[in-house]
Amino acid sequence: MILRTSATALMLAFSLAPAVQAQDWTGAYGGIQIGSARSNDEGIFLLDPLPPGGALETAFSPTMALPDRGFSGDFDIGAVGGVHFGYDMQVGNLVYGGVLDLNRADFGDVQEGRSRTPATYTIGRSMDFLATLRGRGGYLVSPKTLIYGTAGLAFGEVDFSYAQPGSGATTVTSGGQNSNIGYAVGLGIENMLTDKLSVGLEYLYVNMGGNDFNANLTGGPFSAAAASTNATGSDADFDFGTVQLRVSYRF
Repeated sequence: MILRTSATALMLAFSLAPAVQAQDWTGAYGGIQIGSARSNDEGIFLLDPLPPGGALETAFSPTMALPDRGFSGDFDIGAVGGVHFGYDMQVGNLVYGGVLDLNRADFGDVQEGRSRTPATYTIGRSMDFLATLRGRGGYLVSPKTLIYGTAGLAFGEVDFSYAQPGSGATTVTSGGQNSNIGYAVGLGIENMLTDKLSVGLEYLYVNMGGNDFNANLTGGPFSAAAASTNATGSDADFDFGTVQLRVSYRF
């Protein structure tokens, strides 16, 4: 009798074990995220026209005394973080759903031309706000660990700036993009710490599309090379990658 009772209890324990260990991913959640943004596509400052051997080429050519003259671009790595809200559905080992995140941002890029005057001509782009609305779907490699892919729309506010300290050229700027809609794609991993709390790491590639910013320069060496010269950046698309640590609570 005791042996039969023990066997029955053992079988019952094994039958209940998967239900106790299994994690139900279905439901709504919200949380916070923080990370950084960076890009390897800095672009370069362009002047058009820039005829070979002309006054402009000479003005921006490096020399031994002025080795930093010329054209360049640089991405200013910065922070991005905010809140997110989403809903998941679980079917077997598959989890799919949607997520909205809202972020404050502090990053951008600059594209510069430096002449022998000395003068510096700078086109800057910066992002102050970034939101994405994405679908996501993944596979549970364990009951508590999800690996997923994600894709959707990105909404951002891109601010342009132009400066030319040291230059007396007359400048008229036009174009640019104060806000834009782009896209975001990425990968992530999320792990349940409890039945309510999870942590994850997510990478997103974000492309906010192109722009038509232009600075028309006249006077000084610019009028000597042509009637006028246009300053633009070679990196037309404002694109970057974000890596964020995410903490979520399931309701």
